[in-house]
Amino acid sequence: MTLTSVLATTLDRPPADAIGSRDASDPAGVADPHAPVRDVRDLVRHVEAIVPVAVRRQLWTLFFDDDDVPLPLMVPLEGIPEVPDTSALDHYGDALAAVATEFGAGTVAFVLERVGAATPRPSDRRWAEGLHALGRGRPFEVRPVLLCVDDGVSVLDPISGTEARVARGGVPQASSSPVRLVDIVRLP
Repeated sequence: MTLTSVLATTLDRPPADAIGSRDASDPAGVADPHAPVRDVRDLVRHVEAIVPVAVRRQLWTLFFDDDDVPLPLMVPLEGIPEVPDTSALDHYGDALAAVATEFGAGTVAFVLERVGAATPRPSDRRWAEGLHALGRGRPFEVRPVLLCVDDGVSVLDPISGTEARVARGGVPQASSSPVRLVDIVRLP
């Protein structure tokens, strides 16, 4: 498909599985981009609309306000190492704290994108552990970390691989200025 053919394509309506809540009075069933992303299921659908399958190894960071509404800000980081560097992650957490404060983000979601099978790898779990820790002592909470692979998007729990996280008032939470990779990840 060429750029010209993509630009010439018209979209009459979104896919049937579009994210967000739907307005029953809207016959086209258009998803509301300002609808809150309140739980893990909502988050997975939201991310599937953005990154449906893995293309390359990278880390996506998505931001949500205190009402769980997605903010129009995402940070994709290409070229992340197989194993996270604790110091680099801490620096990234500091950068995210500044962004969260500037844009009013209450929660952050991370999506680890990598080509391959859906079975979590030990390195995936290490990333999830490191990313979960970023919310400690910072002005944002971290939702469950998601994994995007060849087969789609799933929840990546660093310990059990399940969605067993409840926070913020008992509601299940989805456990996201430019940032340069060199400032975040120390390469070998």
